[in-house]
Amino acid sequence: MIVIAAKVSVRKILACVLAAGTVLTGAAVLLPADAQPAAAASENMRLDVKLRTNEQRVALLRDCGWEVIEEPRGEREVQIPEEFDEVYESYNQIQLAQGLDLTPCRGRRATLYTYEITNHPSGEQGVTANLLVRRGKLIAADVSSPQADGFVHGLREHPSEPQDTP
Repeated sequence: MIVIAAKVSVRKILACVLAAGTVLTGAAVLLPADAQPAAAASENMRLDVKLRTNEQRVALLRDCGWEVIEEPRGEREVQIPEEFDEVYESYNQIQLAQGLDLTPCRGRRATLYTYEITNHPSGEQGVTANLLVRRGKLIAADVSSPQADGFVHGLREHPSEPQDTP
């Protein structure tokens, strides 16, 4: 008869649980977008996901129904102001409506990734998707027109009819 004895501490158990969670999270991130449930592409999909790579950012945009040029048009570091003026308050209302919030990031730096959208219902050229990412987490996102009097809307909003743009 063989007897195996092991001394197990709370730390070892906790380490095993954390390791298993990390493996499961990694497997979920590495699943191809088409292998995920169809409900993930629904209107109610969450935007508070990790976006550490360009592939993850493009996949998020595609999951939201946007076709984009895969290489970002721009990537730059931005400073979120400590105090929000009227423009930032209005922009944050768009974010709150889609489950994001810039308020906790006041005074912090983030990276702004801009992608050109090729399938916006307006038919307008140069429409962009903007993803504001801090520490690999999406903190704000929008779709906007390049026109001075153009539109700005949330990432999951898809106007049903072409918009009139002067």
